[in-house]
Amino acid sequence: MAPLADPAAEGFRIPFLPSDSDLLDCLLRPKIASGRVDPRFAPLVHDVADAFALPPAQLAAAHAPAPGAGGAEAWYFFSVRPRARARAGSKRAASRAVGGGGGKRWCSMGAKKAVEGGGYCQRFRYKERTAAGVVAPRWMMVEYGVAQEHDGEGVAQEHGGEGVAELVLCKIFRSPEPSRRSESGSPSSSSSASASPSCSGGRKRKAAE
Repeated sequence: MAPLADPAAEGFRIPFLPSDSDLLDCLLRPKIASGRVDPRFAPLVHDVADAFALPPAQLAAAHAPAPGAGGAEAWYFFSVRPRARARAGSKRAASRAVGGGGGKRWCSMGAKKAVEGGGYCQRFRYKERTAAGVVAPRWMMVEYGVAQEHDGEGVAQEHGGEGVAELVLCKIFRSPEPSRRSESGSPSSSSSASASPSCSGGRKRKAAE
């Protein structure tokens, strides 16, 4: 995706369809290294103290989206999140509590995936616990991080005994239709993260010749 990957190119393509590697190389890594991103992309990604503090509908309503394909929209956020220390023998699926809990969570759709060129991405689905049961309002998130590959690069501050804080890039969007899922919460074959070549759904860049 030349307009994103090449700083000399003017502007960027509409729709905005960066690959996972594009998002890490052109947005997250520069943000970690210098606190800034290329001015062309600044309107497309927002700085928030905690992307997990509000339900996604409220978070999206307060920020401008990036245009996707076919009228779809996505919201991009730089956010600091606690990175808990792993517990030995723990097989609990990753999740992100929303607004301190209260039955609202981002639930993982699978393990972290390595991104070509380094870093990782992980897909989440938003769920709420209601009196009628657990509902999923079609909000999805892809979380991108690089801290593990650079011996702590991306670490913001200590959080007592709960681990450290990691600067991540979050992409939030709504699925076009309700996902078909089994009782275990695993995605159907049509929406499986493992079946997709990338977490973002953007084109995978060709390896440099």
